[in-house]
Amino acid sequence: MKNILVAISQPEDAQQLIAQAAKIAQDTGGKIWIVHVSEADPDDFLAREAGPQFVYEKRAETRKKAKAFVEDRAREISTGLGIPAEGLVIQGTVAKTLKETVEKYQIDLVVAGHRKKDFLYNIFTANRKKDLLDELKIPLLAVPLQH
Repeated sequence: MKNILVAISQPEDAQQLIAQAAKIAQDTGGKIWIVHVSEADPDDFLAREAGPQFVYEKRAETRKKAKAFVEDRAREISTGLGIPAEGLVIQGTVAKTLKETVEKYQIDLVVAGHRKKDFLYNIFTANRKKDLLDELKIPLLAVPLQH
């Protein structure tokens, strides 16, 4: 596993997911890519004009915090564990963005979290995780999240 993508949706889940990816990266000499997918801004200028400015400012601030968070985690992995790591915040839909990222960086494994009655339950119903499983065509490590 040369390239391991850690999909982070909530900061409180990051440590559990990164720990799993770090174990694998240490054993295989891999690199960790920490990725957070954020909501995209509308492409249409008129659609943007129609919404209140504070919505766009809040989205930009959230994206800025997420970028700092993933970059800090990547720096901690690189300096603390000696594992090459990079942090990315990418705008778009989760399944499509992760698929594109997997292809672009030649990812070998995706590490993502799931909660009780979330992952397995939704695998058998129409949902984003099943779409992601169908689209990736590489292994997905589902880490049970505990709070």
